[in-house]
Amino acid sequence: MKKTVILMLLAAFVIFVFVVSAAESSAPARWFCMFCGTENTGASCTLCGKPARVWVCASCGADNLTGACRSCGMSREASLKAQAADSSLLRAYPAVRTLADEGIAEGIMALGRYYALGLMIPQDTVMALSCYQMAGTMGYAPAWIALAKMYDQGVIVNRDYAKSMEYYQRAADLGDPEGIWSLGTFYEEGFSVRKDPEKALAYYRQAADMGFADAWMSLAYCYDQGFGVAQDAALALEYYEKAAALGSHLACDWLGYQYMTGERLPADPAKGIAYYLQAAELGSSRSMFALGYAYEHGEGVDPDPAEAARWYERAALAGREDAAEALRTLGEQLPVNSD
Repeated sequence: MKKTVILMLLAAFVIFVFVVSAAESSAPARWFCMFCGTENTGASCTLCGKPARVWVCASCGADNLTGACRSCGMSREASLKAQAADSSLLRAYPAVRTLADEGIAEGIMALGRYYALGLMIPQDTVMALSCYQMAGTMGYAPAWIALAKMYDQGVIVNRDYAKSMEYYQRAADLGDPEGIWSLGTFYEEGFSVRKDPEKALAYYRQAADMGFADAWMSLAYCYDQGFGVAQDAALALEYYEKAAALGSHLACDWLGYQYMTGERLPADPAKGIAYYLQAAELGSSRSMFALGYAYEHGEGVDPDPAEAARWYERAALAGREDAAEALRTLGEQLPVNSD
């Protein structure tokens, strides 16, 4: 029954996005303006007036109509993918619609996000899931990862660890290291499967060998805690450092804390601050807060209330409620500038 429903959803999406009705075969081709995202069928955009099919090079900003930029040589598809990855969903939307309309998996998956949010198009959870499913069946592993996370966290769907694990497995089957590592976490935690330290470690090692930072972090934790292996603090530290070098904000934060406190490593505030800075730049709100605290109290750095406030603000904007309170309290303690 579930397979039938999925197939029906996929069929509906194919019809929605790709198939032009035979009855309308004489109608002009549908296209999306790369400047404003408006859907059109004429020779120029009805909203902004730009010519049909014109695209703006993401590298140099030149307008183009052919398959490669006339100024820098960047391909149209590469430019569209770069625009579709823009942090501004509004700027990304025209490229996302164009890529999806042309049957490119990255665009189809990205379009699912817009359906999920109801941004630029009406919110439609069924269509959102269909987009992710379609991109996944096209062999695009990030789509299976996105679906797995939805079921893992209960986002727009009911939480279902078994379904989440199924989608991580599909990503793993495509050779995706995050999918492989995620399977290890299920066997470590015992979500939907019996705890199995040996399997967890095997998945972690496989993903680590592929250079996946969080897998090195997980291996470090296993050796640190003696989970499935003999406890080995020296090897754990080596793996924490490896994870940090590969960009794990958790590993950077852990190392920062240890060097600041001297709890597990010799105290070295300079190293602690350096690791906190690295973790903060990788998005760790905990390290942002820790930097605010360090600058407020002069731990490892000279006291600097303005710098403390800056880090507390960044942590608060990243979602830490205690940082917002710390920022408010710090503000009350600062002298009022009478100028």
